[in-house]
Amino acid sequence: MQTNDFIVDEQGNFRFTKIGLANQSGLLAKANIRPGDIKTYKQYIQAREACSPYFLENLREEFGQQLEGKPDTLEWQAIRSIVFGSSEERDALIAKVKRKQSFKIV
Repeated sequence: MQTNDFIVDEQGNFRFTKIGLANQSGLLAKANIRPGDIKTYKQYIQAREACSPYFLENLREEFGQQLEGKPDTLEWQAIRSIVFGSSEERDALIAKVKRKQSFKIV
């Protein structure tokens, strides 16, 4: 079995690819799991389950890094609120985006 993130060989040995290490090391670290300690697919699934309480925190950090240095536009505010905000905040920002799109410059 092979994905962008890991390879499991015919003997059942598990290893991360370079992409997988880049994608998953931060989340695994939050659960105090070293990627090199994962030797089988079953251990990988157990590690992912152990990481689940940290998933949203990790997602927020990754999202924040991707937005760093970018303008704080209404569209980015809407995306942040969809991912992390309350339903009221999300609905208000989506309404603002729709209003903004309805204006035409003459």
